[in-house]
Amino acid sequence: MASERRLKADGDTWTVRIGERAERPGYRTLIFFCTSTNQRPYRVVEVPKERLGDGGEDLTGLDEDTLADLYRESRSLGYPREYE
Repeated sequence: MASERRLKADGDTWTVRIGERAERPGYRTLIFFCTSTNQRPYRVVEVPKERLGDGGEDLTGLDEDTLADLYRESRSLGYPREYE
């Protein structure tokens, strides 16, 4: 079981983890933490848990292309909504 993965995107290295709690039934939150600099906020995206392995607790079912797509769909936390 893989609860953490690495991804290179936007010139940085990111660690991807599954959030500890589900905000919506049937979904899990993926959190992208930038590990190459502390100048970037973390990013989040919700994913239907059937896309993940082990009942929504495993990232091994996501290939690199899928992780990159999810990164592009993710949103930075902490910025004003009018900038979305």
